Amino acid sequence: MESNLTSDNGNSSSNGTFETFFGGPPADVSAQAGIQLRAFFLNLAVSLSLFGFAVLAFFLLKSAAIGRRIYQPKTYLVQDRLRVDTVPADPLKWIRRIFTIRDDELKTKCGLDGYFFIRFLRAVLLIFVPLMIIVVTVLLPINYNKGKGNNFYSTTDGNNAQWNVAGLDTLSWQNIDPARTSRYWAHLVCAVLVVSWSLFRMYREKIHFIDARQRFLTSPEHRLKASARTILVTNIPSEYRSKEALEALYDVFVDNDDRSRLVVWVNRDYKTLRKLVAKRRSLRHALEKEELRIMRLCNKKLGKNSNVAGGSQADGKDHRDSRVSDDEYPMRQEQVELRLNRIFEQDCAEERQLWRSYLKPSAASQVSLVRGKDVNWKSTSFFKFWVAGESRKAPKVAWLRTEIARLTIQIDALLTDLDNDVLFKKQNSAFIQFDRQMAAHMACSLVSHSKAGRMSPRFLEVAPHEVVWANMDVTSLGRFVRTCIALVLFAAILLLWAVPTTILGFLSQLASLSFTVSWLRWLRGWPSWILGLISGPLVSILLALLIQLVVPALARKLAVLVGSPTKTKREVITQNFYFTFLFIELVLLTAVSSSVVKIVPQIIDNPVSIPTLLATNIPTSANYFFNYLIVQSLSYSGSVLFQFLRILYITTIWPWFTQTPREEAWLQTTIPHQMWGNVYALFTNFAAIGFIFSVVSPLILVFVSVTFSLFWVAYRHNYYFVQRNKIDTHGLLFNNALSQLFAGIYVMEIALIGLFLLVRDSNDNVACKSQAIIMIVVLILTAIFHFVMEQHLRPLYEFLPVTIEDTAADAEKRLLSTIRDENRVSNDEESGVDTKDEDVNSETALNSTMDGASDDRAQSKNMSTTAHNARKVLLGLGKNTAARIKDFQVHLPAQPDISRRREVADQLSAAIAGYPDELTDLTPHERAVQLKAAFQDPVTRESAPVIWIPQDKAGISEDVLRQAAKYGRFLQYSNAGAYLADNNKVEVTQPAPDTRPDWLLDWVL
Repeated sequence: MESNLTSDNGNSSSNGTFETFFGGPPADVSAQAGIQLRAFFLNLAVSLSLFGFAVLAFFLLKSAAIGRRIYQPKTYLVQDRLRVDTVPADPLKWIRRIFTIRDDELKTKCGLDGYFFIRFLRAVLLIFVPLMIIVVTVLLPINYNKGKGNNFYSTTDGNNAQWNVAGLDTLSWQNIDPARTSRYWAHLVCAVLVVSWSLFRMYREKIHFIDARQRFLTSPEHRLKASARTILVTNIPSEYRSKEALEALYDVFVDNDDRSRLVVWVNRDYKTLRKLVAKRRSLRHALEKEELRIMRLCNKKLGKNSNVAGGSQADGKDHRDSRVSDDEYPMRQEQVELRLNRIFEQDCAEERQLWRSYLKPSAASQVSLVRGKDVNWKSTSFFKFWVAGESRKAPKVAWLRTEIARLTIQIDALLTDLDNDVLFKKQNSAFIQFDRQMAAHMACSLVSHSKAGRMSPRFLEVAPHEVVWANMDVTSLGRFVRTCIALVLFAAILLLWAVPTTILGFLSQLASLSFTVSWLRWLRGWPSWILGLISGPLVSILLALLIQLVVPALARKLAVLVGSPTKTKREVITQNFYFTFLFIELVLLTAVSSSVVKIVPQIIDNPVSIPTLLATNIPTSANYFFNYLIVQSLSYSGSVLFQFLRILYITTIWPWFTQTPREEAWLQTTIPHQMWGNVYALFTNFAAIGFIFSVVSPLILVFVSVTFSLFWVAYRHNYYFVQRNKIDTHGLLFNNALSQLFAGIYVMEIALIGLFLLVRDSNDNVACKSQAIIMIVVLILTAIFHFVMEQHLRPLYEFLPVTIEDTAADAEKRLLSTIRDENRVSNDEESGVDTKDEDVNSETALNSTMDGASDDRAQSKNMSTTAHNARKVLLGLGKNTAARIKDFQVHLPAQPDISRRREVADQLSAAIAGYPDELTDLTPHERAVQLKAAFQDPVTRESAPVIWIPQDKAGISEDVLRQAAKYGRFLQYSNAGAYLADNNKVEVTQPAPDTRPDWLLDWVL
């Protein structure tokens, strides 16, 4: 009996808690039972200090020059429709702005997943704050008043013993005196209240989720997207892997069986083409780095020797490029190959290059070449010593130019033969686009094939930029095998998690181990601050990286391995894997102070022992989670707002690796996007901890409420002003997170059943059998409610109901009519000609892939023609966009000061605004061509790369452009919008010249 009524406080660890709260459980969590208030407040003080520093630094930097890039990039680095107002400089105004952001603003600027994540934080607060007010008010006095404390009691053998309940444990379950077991009825009432209130709020949130999701998916703006009317069909049998067969099968879902209203893309395996494109991109990067290296050396020499005649001014508005029309050189491939060989020899022998007037010829890098069987020169190296044949050395720049041009020739040849079944075999999946959204939902909800597993699963709301092309040929059997392998690997991760945590636990005790382990005596001579640095901050950082970077990355790899065809599906599976890992490793196993290896055999041998196992360990582990949530709520929420790692990355780490204008443009234009599977799982785990300990240690409700309140503020700022939504599941992750909260509720109920059965009165009799029986009933009712709710609501968020189709169609017609009128007025004002007859079909003008295109029906069946037309339209869009961007380029201030950096950022912002970001920005013909190729593998629309080099004062870039002109369209150079400043650093005022002009349209397809 004594072991059940007392709690041992003699083995509490004196090691700092900070390094144990970022993921890895300590060696013995129960050793923290009865933690002293001094240690608790010390941890609280440290966390408050870190939080105060982070918030203060945020307010000081958010309006500074670097703060604009870090804390408010969505004020200038996104398309116009997503831009937001500047962050208020006054902290009070900032707080007011955070609290007054409307829901419709969040949906528009952050996407549906961003809105729903903020909604999830709010939903958890609505659950825990009322429970905190009631449960804490009721249970804390009951637990504390006349509890065990350090009082003496009589054992069954007549001796006196002393209770050992101290610190925060006096406010929890284990402080109830055995003589007052009737108090546990209050715990039962509070438990029933926690369960019923939580289930009610979760049901309400799911109802809101369904309503918001349906409203969003049926909004006129969304219905116009290609993804709203397109389904992905997988596991298609061979007899249906053609456009004609699929059109004949699915024409039943369009009016009058009119197949012209269907667009079908049968996927093909373009692995060969993709490898060539990847190789060309790699060589492009190498060439840009080498060109920039020579330019920097020349300009450095020019700065030292100012009397050398320089070239053009690097900060001017004018620029040149070597790009020519795609119609140039209409010759056979053999002739082009011969021409390239002659140009290569000319480049190798060319001595009239401007850089030679600044540098010695040896400054140019050389590459070792060997002649291959196709008589072309191939690169070799020391590691390819077995390659025999004629060899030579050549300038690296000349060889890279020739190889890029040669790859362009090979790629162009393949692009004209995309329908070749020998080169590119058909895969067992296809995209099918209907004329109406409801037709797509009907086709997806009905069974397509008479045999089980054929033409299934099918997916709705697939955006082109979210397709995982590598998984387009996975069969049902392959998906099953992949899933089994992924589950085995996930189980291995759970089992092997003890290895890194053991190593880090060893490092955290390095100072003490140097005196107890003989072979570590050599560490005694090390300075104490070094050992402290290793065992403290280093262990904390490594644990944080393991939990928040390594594990989610592995979970995402497993999601791809399973065969996820879309990034949306990948994020949902990642969320499931990651939450399962966190809940098992960081909650359950931490609570029972054990590992998977120890606990699984025990459960297998005696499954009935689960309630007892949880009941005996959960109360003593509550203090660990108090400290865990303190660190998360204060330190982590402050870091989310301050973004220390991102500041370090942008200001210190990345500049060391940034070489070319392309890399600089990527750094300056890339806005952080949230990987939703990670963040939902992490916060769902926080809420699960709150449920588990809500009755056992009600003080946890205070910490959970504070945690979610601080994160609610931090993430409202981040999602509104900083991050953009790259992948949108339209709220599916929110719904999944609500369902995962049941894990915490179930564990709480099972633990309470065990705890009630373990309660003994002063006569050592079971005192709470009635409470345990009631909790068993509550557990059963919870499971029934969970099952019925999921079955009842699932169809409402998987598919759209027919009852809302008429209303949605009317709203779409009104929007199209408004857009048509605006276009007509705009055209009349620009040309003075009545364009009433143009674009009169309101729906097909925007979303039909047939109207407005000059291609006939036969041409639309040819993927090569479709891809060629798309590339041609992209070329025209690129020229128009480049012309608009050129008007924004103005003379930059001479000195690289704050005003110059501000001007560079403003010009970059204006350049981004010059790209089309809505389908209405395109002509009807451009829209039709773009939509016709939307669900074709993007590698088929790959255009020739442009070598982007900066303008420089020495004039090297101008000379390079002249030298590269002889390659024609197979090797294109440009120095538009890139400058080499006086400090030899690259500045950019626009995205790369070969950036797809429709890159912003990915979010509206």
